[in-house]
Amino acid sequence: MKITCVVANLGPGGAERVMTYLCGGLAARGHQVTLLTLSNAVADFYAVPEGVERVRLDLPPFAKAGFWGGFWRLWLMIKALRRLKPDVLISFMTVSILGAALLLRIPYIYADHLDVRTCPWSPKWQFLRRVLLRFASRVTVLSERDRKYLAFYYPQWKTSIIYNPALSAPSGDLPRPDVLAQDQRYVLAVGRLVKQKGFDYLLEAWRRVCEEFPSWCLCIIGSGPLEAELKDLAEVLDVQHSVRFLPPQESLAAFYRYSDIYAMTSRTEGFPMVLLEAMASGLPVVSFACNGPDVIVRDGVDGLLVKPGYSELFAKSLARLMKDEDFRQRLARQSPQVCERFSLEKYIQSYEDLCTAARK
Repeated sequence: MKITCVVANLGPGGAERVMTYLCGGLAARGHQVTLLTLSNAVADFYAVPEGVERVRLDLPPFAKAGFWGGFWRLWLMIKALRRLKPDVLISFMTVSILGAALLLRIPYIYADHLDVRTCPWSPKWQFLRRVLLRFASRVTVLSERDRKYLAFYYPQWKTSIIYNPALSAPSGDLPRPDVLAQDQRYVLAVGRLVKQKGFDYLLEAWRRVCEEFPSWCLCIIGSGPLEAELKDLAEVLDVQHSVRFLPPQESLAAFYRYSDIYAMTSRTEGFPMVLLEAMASGLPVVSFACNGPDVIVRDGVDGLLVKPGYSELFAKSLARLMKDEDFRQRLARQSPQVCERFSLEKYIQSYEDLCTAARK
């Protein structure tokens, strides 16, 4: 089967990472897979899997293209799909390509990788989504909550749940990152420094526990528009002495290996890959029970869930793990089971089944 997978770019995001897993998995099963990206504005953060053809379209941003520029974008996408001639198209959060696929009568599958109830779609994009997703062979979402939401508001869409996959942590020796001191324990958090990720809540929670645990440090890995603001907040809260801000890392495996707890205080989520990776590496978790983590984390089994937005309760759960090593280790032993619960094999099989059904 000829399958074209589409994503805006291969920047350092969870959806982009999952796209490489999907392309590589489908190619390994003998399918002719093309990975099509629409923008070169963001440099590649992930490598294209072996056996996957990469096609780049350097389209102007939709917001800057203007009315007539939108037709030019559509024409360039039509030309690309005419050349590729896929049997099925899979699009990750990229709506515009669906118009080209519809005009060429190519069956398409659309995947949302965010909490669909909180996506900040403009009226224009809401209209396009409403029209184009009616003709989708399948619309995949990341939770039962999202499926029920779409079933209520958009009953004409054909929705399915496909959870993101968790991959086993790399085995063998990994050198300790130089930035992680030997004599300290670490709470790790990873993500873009944007409001959605809730690092302000995390810093507020850290203020409540850091004095009691002077040998512990909070390590935040990521970049984004709120970086300066969050660093200022750390100083205002007087926790800068025990908080490390690090830029995005090419590989997080060693950071997972040499950290002790993973923390997530997101306001909203899809099905976060960093949380899956942390648990696959054996890290116990403290997380807000927002969409995604509430399915991934088994409260009291491999992590602790906290009502979203309550930094004081988050601090109490964090302190409970920091002070009780036996409890922390008990949760850590259960965390890698996430790889069985959300396996890559199940993920690839689910999309392969949808592609087969779309061709009929």
